[in-house]
Amino acid sequence: LEDFSEIYRFQVAYDTVRCIAISPDETEIAFGCKDHLIRIYNLADYSLKQTLESHSLPVTSLAYHPKGKYLISGSRDAQLKIWNLPSYELVQTIPAHMFGIYAITFHPTLPYFATASQDKSIKLWDAENFKLYKILSLEKGEFGHSHSVNKITWSKDGKYLISTGDDRKVMVWEME
Repeated sequence: LEDFSEIYRFQVAYDTVRCIAISPDETEIAFGCKDHLIRIYNLADYSLKQTLESHSLPVTSLAYHPKGKYLISGSRDAQLKIWNLPSYELVQTIPAHMFGIYAITFHPTLPYFATASQDKSIKLWDAENFKLYKILSLEKGEFGHSHSVNKITWSKDGKYLISTGDDRKVMVWEME
């Protein structure tokens, strides 16, 4: 940790890169870009492997399934896109939120993932059939954020979901 050295530098897009995710097998890296595209690069030689196009606004969140079955992308268009791996075929589009999706994170032990949005909500989804499981928001009468939810993370054991947002609060949710 005493020394960090740059080993490679490359340009992914001509505009802003909004998010990044590394595949579970660490063979590829995905970048979500302001130009609405997802660019997949090979981690061995940093070559462009695939470009995914389906979102209508900037891509703001990415997450690989823990076993590498698929890649999920979220965007300012409020949609989740499910990309099958290794074919990169778009298999499902979900109108997931009312506003942009800022974070996607998989539960560490159970088949669920969570999304966080500018619409002030956190949503829990089934990672097998992509059905909405639960909504955490003030509008649903739950404890929740009063402004955009920007980041979420699970505790290592999956018992807690921690969120933070534009309301300057950190919230800890216990999963039972």
